[in-house]
Amino acid sequence: MTADAGIRVRRARRDDWPSARALLREIDDLHAAIAPEYFRTTTRAEGEWVSLLDEDATAVLVAELPSQDGAIAVLVARIYDTPENPAMVPRRRLHVETLVVAGKQRRHGIGRRMMSEVAQWGRGHGAVELVLTTWVGNRDAAAFYERLGYRELSRVLTASL
Repeated sequence: MTADAGIRVRRARRDDWPSARALLREIDDLHAAIAPEYFRTTTRAEGEWVSLLDEDATAVLVAELPSQDGAIAVLVARIYDTPENPAMVPRRRLHVETLVVAGKQRRHGIGRRMMSEVAQWGRGHGAVELVLTTWVGNRDAAAFYERLGYRELSRVLTASL
């Protein structure tokens, strides 16, 4: 299967919540496994989903297959402007906060297609750059974004107090 094999990417709707909840659970469980000091497995509330859908500067996309009920991928991205700071170059960025493709659907071009669609949306909203974060230990995500041409921009360091 390739991303062109009937995959449809569209803006998410309220009725996507059941399949979106399951996909978000997959990414929440993964994050809790690789960074338990920051994440825990949780049950997300539908209200959070509805709030995301209502935000003007937020894109929530889903991918679906005609042969399957429900979303097989979810992407959440927000537009941010550089904070007012004389030392920073002003620019508008698109920040991908979440991308999850159902485990059985990975490595078929769906994530690539989602990233392409959200980049188009971001350009249409004045973004000149797309940024995202991956957590240390999420080797599959790091390799995926590397294949798409993303490069490391900064590092976040931590120490216990």
